[in-house]
Amino acid sequence: MKVHLIIKTIFFQYLALLLVTFMLPVAEGQSQTSEKTRLITDMHGKKVSVPDPLNRVALFGGPTGQIAYILGARNQLCAVTSALKGSELINAFDPTVKSLPAPRSISGQINIEELVLSNPQLVIAGTMDGSIVEKKTKIPVAYTESNMNHGRELLKREIRFYASVFQKEERGEKYIAYLEKTIAFVKSRTADIPEEKKKKVFNAYSHNHLVTLGGDTFMHERIVTAGCIDATAEMKTTGSKEGLHSGLTEISQEKVLDWNPDILIIDSGKPEDLYKDARWKNITAVRNRQVYIQPVGVFIWDRPTAEAAVLYPLWLAKTVYPERFKDLDMMQEVKKFYREVMSFNLNDTQAKALLNGSYKRSIDAAHGKW
Repeated sequence: MKVHLIIKTIFFQYLALLLVTFMLPVAEGQSQTSEKTRLITDMHGKKVSVPDPLNRVALFGGPTGQIAYILGARNQLCAVTSALKGSELINAFDPTVKSLPAPRSISGQINIEELVLSNPQLVIAGTMDGSIVEKKTKIPVAYTESNMNHGRELLKREIRFYASVFQKEERGEKYIAYLEKTIAFVKSRTADIPEEKKKKVFNAYSHNHLVTLGGDTFMHERIVTAGCIDATAEMKTTGSKEGLHSGLTEISQEKVLDWNPDILIIDSGKPEDLYKDARWKNITAVRNRQVYIQPVGVFIWDRPTAEAAVLYPLWLAKTVYPERFKDLDMMQEVKKFYREVMSFNLNDTQAKALLNGSYKRSIDAAHGKW
């Protein structure tokens, strides 16, 4: 009797195992076909099918990395760039970013093996990077619009694109409203400045202070918004240049003397160095001791970033026309922006370091890539 019971038990266990074995492929096939997807439209107008929910995004491009924080989508990233991982401000509030893979280096090289191992459901990239990923992998790619003529309207399109990808539309609109309110405020304080009273501004980048952005770049819009004259207004610098990032060009000392700007914005060295340099002594900005260090936040402010689009015109207008902004405390404005837009609660030391340009720059302004 006991032997019969044992045989019967073994038979039913074997039968159950067979059923599981034959049914498993069917179940797996059902799960594959029933996986939800949705269509997104990238900034080139291309439709891309992505899983829904979308939880693993590889984000290429140093300046745009901050958008994930603006949208509250940090947890949806599986890979970022070395520039974002190297940001002191990001590391202060999100040390976990150091653990993310960085398959796209600061110099623009892509480690395909590292990218694949990060297991992304989507890669967001510019034209060059995205084409490499599409050529060498089967990972879906959504393209951004990466150029140096990146004004506010294109930025708003970019924010809305990222918001649609991460399904954070409300956060995207919150940033855009903040941007538009800030720009309107700056313009309201500078709109009535007579043309002959406007200060001429020259952005003097790199160690020799002779690399700059032309009048056909995003920087022109920011300078004009602040009620200033762009010294490089007639110069076109977009396009590829050997050894320099698109949008940047190197000019001669004589050209700066010819422009004779009222304000110099530098991104390296100290104003005192220029005040002592005989080569610069005849420039109005130097004679009047109107040389200022460019701030550095999540990313350097001589790139078309979302943070700089808000804060650079405000900082420049306050710096150049302090009498028109006596009631504006830039320390408080900086802390307010990062608190309300990026959920970063900067203390006084951090806000001061940002405004003083003390944070380590993610890339070299003259020769770096995104």
